[in-house]
Amino acid sequence: MYTGFWKLREQPFRNEFRPSFYFPSGSHQAAILKVRYAVEQRHASTLLVGPAGTGKSFVTELLSASLPDSYQPIVRKTALFDDPEAFLVDLAEELGSAPQRSGYTAFRYLEETLTKNRSEDRHGILIIDNVHVFQHQRTWEVLRNLMTITVDGQPAWTVILVGHPLVLPMMEQLPHVDELLAIKSFLRPLTADETRHYVEHCLRQAGATDSIFTPEALQRAADLSGGIPRRINRLCDLALLVAYAEKSPRVDAHHVEAVFDELCGIPAQ
Repeated sequence: MYTGFWKLREQPFRNEFRPSFYFPSGSHQAAILKVRYAVEQRHASTLLVGPAGTGKSFVTELLSASLPDSYQPIVRKTALFDDPEAFLVDLAEELGSAPQRSGYTAFRYLEETLTKNRSEDRHGILIIDNVHVFQHQRTWEVLRNLMTITVDGQPAWTVILVGHPLVLPMMEQLPHVDELLAIKSFLRPLTADETRHYVEHCLRQAGATDSIFTPEALQRAADLSGGIPRRINRLCDLALLVAYAEKSPRVDAHHVEAVFDELCGIPAQ
């Protein structure tokens, strides 16, 4: 709606995977480096944590897109429920099995499939997002078994656990799982300076040639978003819309503040 007014090719602030919009903050670069190292060294597992909206899924998507074809299959699962048997069955079916009757037969299928995969000189990757929802000991035992599948004494795949920092104290209670994590990465919010550069980066990627946000607007976006990219995107997208509706030549601090007040004033349903 507003792209023509601001002379943009596309919307700059969308919460979706667009590699060209990646902003290499210090924390994001470090996270990608660590997770990629764990994969390339074919470690059994690694952990990526960060507050909601910091870009954990983006990091794993970016990693997946950059790996050579020898890293296959790449399976992404989101932990929606705490049912280890259902998780195993779903995972086996994702890898091509017929419907399984039990978690045991599903696990055996996974072992056979990964053994064949390694015989073809490929290394699999399993990304499990939202692992902080797993509360039951049995679920973590199943995850540990997935991490320890080996072929000829080497990990059959790298399991990347992704979740909220709430999972960290859980690891203290699960030393038998924690010891298998070769590397732990913590994705932090953007600093105020990084937030300002992030907004300008997204605008340039969308085709902006002039400054659209005033320095004061950039500072308010940094303050009100807490450096969380998902929040930054929402604030800045709607601020562009509000400023467009007013036919304002630039997005100013009061546009960002108005959007924030409206978002925070909407009661949860």
